Amino acid sequence: MSVSSPRRERSRFIRKRISKHAVTIDTSKAKSNTDVVRMCVKDLGLVEYTHGRKDAHCDIYWNEHHFDDNPAATSGKVNKFPEMEHICSKMTLFRCLDIMRDLYPSDFDFYPRTWYLPAQFEEFSSEVQNMKTKRKKLKSTFIIKPYGGSSGEGIFLLNEPKDYLSSYPSKRGMCHVAQEYMANVYLIDDFKFDFRIYVVLKSMEPLEFYICKEGLARFSTVPYQSPTKKNMHETFMHLTNYSLNKRSKDFSHSEEDDEGSKRTLSSVMKRIEMNGQDSAKVWQDIELVVCRTIVAIVPELKVAWNKAFPPGKHGPSCFQVLGFDILLLSDLKPILLEINGSPSLYMDSEQEVSPGVMKYVRNPKDEEVKFPLIRDTILLVMSPHKRKHCERKRRKRMMHLQKLKSSHESLLARPSSEVTTCIQAYDDKEDIEELKEEEEQEEEDHMNQQLSEFHLDEEYNMDEAKIENPHSDNDQELKDEIHLEHPDPEDLEAHHLEDSCLKQLYPDLYQEECDQFRILERAARVYINCIGVKKSPGMSSSAFRTFIRKCQLNKKGLTNAAVDIMYIDLQRRWDNMNPEASNICLSFQAFLDACFEISKICFSAPTKIEMLEGLLSICFVSLSIYQKLFNETFSFDFYIVFKMFFTSQPNVLHFFLLLTLSDNMVPW
Repeated sequence: MSVSSPRRERSRFIRKRISKHAVTIDTSKAKSNTDVVRMCVKDLGLVEYTHGRKDAHCDIYWNEHHFDDNPAATSGKVNKFPEMEHICSKMTLFRCLDIMRDLYPSDFDFYPRTWYLPAQFEEFSSEVQNMKTKRKKLKSTFIIKPYGGSSGEGIFLLNEPKDYLSSYPSKRGMCHVAQEYMANVYLIDDFKFDFRIYVVLKSMEPLEFYICKEGLARFSTVPYQSPTKKNMHETFMHLTNYSLNKRSKDFSHSEEDDEGSKRTLSSVMKRIEMNGQDSAKVWQDIELVVCRTIVAIVPELKVAWNKAFPPGKHGPSCFQVLGFDILLLSDLKPILLEINGSPSLYMDSEQEVSPGVMKYVRNPKDEEVKFPLIRDTILLVMSPHKRKHCERKRRKRMMHLQKLKSSHESLLARPSSEVTTCIQAYDDKEDIEELKEEEEQEEEDHMNQQLSEFHLDEEYNMDEAKIENPHSDNDQELKDEIHLEHPDPEDLEAHHLEDSCLKQLYPDLYQEECDQFRILERAARVYINCIGVKKSPGMSSSAFRTFIRKCQLNKKGLTNAAVDIMYIDLQRRWDNMNPEASNICLSFQAFLDACFEISKICFSAPTKIEMLEGLLSICFVSLSIYQKLFNETFSFDFYIVFKMFFTSQPNVLHFFLLLTLSDNMVPW
């Protein structure tokens, strides 16, 4: 029996000690994401826990699909938002967009006209008939997608709404989304394609999200033709889903950027530019689609967050990588097809390496896109001081590898055992350095302070030297060398943002564009305030009556009987919209329906947006006063005087509330 050497025992002890500056990540629930996350862990020098961490919490928890996958994630950062998979489902997503289109018709025209079946079948049939009456030669085609479907499964085309009834009995109890089929699409080499655009939602409050500068283009495997009765069943022609087309015998695994059934987004943009069209305008339009879509789903996301973490309950912060599927029409207008809340991060594809022999092979295009995406996402969500530590450690590793490469040119000619020993020696050295880092941190901070002072002196001396000898470059080279060894933290941050594959859309570029559409977030705050019961699945009938009373809408002509009838009608309507999951409470979208009905009755105005603004303004005023009634700083007597005075002076009341009832003063 061999006895472990003291050095090996020391190494094992070292590995158990984690520097306070190290970034820890729990990948026990990463599953299919493990490969790409592990590559990032090694590249960034993170500390990975493959089976969870028992002694403390991790900085980052990486789950494959859902927020609730890892119950240990009670702090730190989780890569999923609560209920995001439900919000990104076809029905919920397009309902959110339909509500926004109802308020802003010209700004939310970037997705197909949508109906929800079977609940809206009569409406679907009626609108199609009207379309054909107006345009007699119209040859309409519709695409039917299952509510809970993914990877292109269960999708089919039809020409007439009645064709849905013939197929529906076999799908009894299922919900579907019916959409106009976009036939006039932009083609490359006669093939239809769509983009997979990656978006990182860094935080919800405050709202901050980024777009990845690189993405993927997924191509169909049969040359495209406009849909007819003969080719409507050609799945490999009309659908671009990679998970479907990879089964086709015509799927191409070319490693060339501008060839194959899967290509990089940048290569397709170059092709568009070569065709004499403005690819920069296309990309800007895609960014606007992303911004407006995120704004549309944020209210639902806030309601879901309140269910998971009601006021007073603390939890982790969240971020998430989303996959936007976007189609280009023949005029290069981007059309949103769907959002994938858990986009595939696989980097391997199944290929035939020899006749009849299939093997999973690393796809260089997937790696080119997904590895930088996840690496920079992890860097993005790190705390600033840990990111600085991570970058410094990564820089040391790169410098060591460069020295290793320059001083051991014959490394590749050595036996593999020697190469492995060399790499292991570096890993042991890195572990020992990790132990020393915590002890050296104070000394390093002091050294950085001295270097900062030294830089100031050097700049002064260099300026004098340039005046005396403007042709001398030696001192500048020395200064640059020192700067590379000990960079300024602000320079590191700027360098990180410059090199990142992620581009901030909000608030950096499109804040003004997005803020004009964020009215429904105010409605979400009213909804959350009136639910009452923590973790309630929705608004009960008693909570709905409380909403009417708190907002003083009963004084606008709404009787108790009218309120109860409205609630029952909304409940039946929304239960019918989704027979797969009957709800006993009003969802947020059903509550918005109620708001539109109430605003139409009580706050008549030329447009829906003005009516809704009137309702929400009254709700905010009433709820703010209602809240202040129970605040210790406002006595009941003061409230009576306040109400008696300002009721007779509504204009003064409005001005006073604008000055005093800001978001910071209203805790809800």
